[in-house]
Amino acid sequence: MSDIMMTNRIVQTHLASWRYFAALSLPLMLLFFITHYYCWRLWLDERLFALLNNEDDLAEFDRGMAQLWPKKFARPRSLADRLHGTRVMFYRAMISLLVLWLVSLCSVSYLALTLVE
Repeated sequence: MSDIMMTNRIVQTHLASWRYFAALSLPLMLLFFITHYYCWRLWLDERLFALLNNEDDLAEFDRGMAQLWPKKFARPRSLADRLHGTRVMFYRAMISLLVLWLVSLCSVSYLALTLVE
């Protein structure tokens, strides 16, 4: 077997590892979309809380939101409940971002260590 053919087979064998890279990136992509969902929800809550000036606006606010999300706003919630829900969403966004960074760092470290060998 000539050197060119052997080199070609070695390169093809290494290039076939794209399957493993793709499979290993799926959890990272899922975390990415979860984090962006939480960021979108925080952005939306920021805009919606700007519409609430006091507790008297809640009934009118709920009627407006029920036009888009009828089942979600079936029962009225206090401003304290809404703030608690937003705080939970904020912590979920923060945790998902930290997990995304950690998984990304571990993935990059793993790839760097395996490429050195």
